[in-house]
Amino acid sequence: MSTSNTQEDVYIEYLNYDWDSFQEFQDGLQEIMDNYLQNLKEQDPSVTSIPNLDKQQLINQAKSFFFCNKTGNIINLDDFEDWKLHNEDKFKKDKQIEELGTSESTSTNNQSDSDPPYSSNYQELVGLLMSGKPIPGIKQIPDTVLTDQGSTASASQRTKPWEKNRSPETTEEVSFV
Repeated sequence: MSTSNTQEDVYIEYLNYDWDSFQEFQDGLQEIMDNYLQNLKEQDPSVTSIPNLDKQQLINQAKSFFFCNKTGNIINLDDFEDWKLHNEDKFKKDKQIEELGTSESTSTNNQSDSDPPYSSNYQELVGLLMSGKPIPGIKQIPDTVLTDQGSTASASQRTKPWEKNRSPETTEEVSFV
């Protein structure tokens, strides 16, 4: 069990890492983005920017690389995302990550009164769907059917191809002998 706690400590450190002031990371990330965009432009000259999904993946991989080099800790992004999906709600990101207590629940209640922020993290959305929680930014539509606003058919029924050349009298006298 001690290995999971140390791994959790690494995840918390990674989650709390100050990427904005880490100049080596910023320079490396800019170089990675420039090279990736250049590769995209070589394949398709009409490309002007990196797609958001690719950009986020590049950022996450760069963070993992620079974090491992700087701290000496090893982090697997898939395991981290899984941990984050199940545990991030227990921690707040500030200057220092702390475990949330009861005092924090009052401040989160005040934030829930305003419009919830949109979340584009796929795993987080899947977690919300699986748990049955509402998804931020999605309107809830009531399960009601308006019965008084139905419509009636106004067009005549189309004839089928095998009925086009038949007269109404011959349709009942068809024999297959």
